Amino acid sequence: MEIAFSLIGLAVSIVFAYLCHRIAVGKGRGPVLWAVLGFFFPIIALIIILLIPPKGPSERAAAEA
Repeated sequence: MEIAFSLIGLAVSIVFAYLCHRIAVGKGRGPVLWAVLGFFFPIIALIIILLIPPKGPSERAAAEA
């Protein structure tokens, strides 16, 4: 039974990592960072990425330079 719970927990972490990644891409944030945060801290990372505003054009240009 412990294996089933472990697999369910792993699946949930992967789903949250994917969701955080997709939202971060849409907001112009670092998708890899948010995927990792979504994997290890699923609920917290998802709430934070949903609350932070998207990067504006000037912030994106400064981050790319």
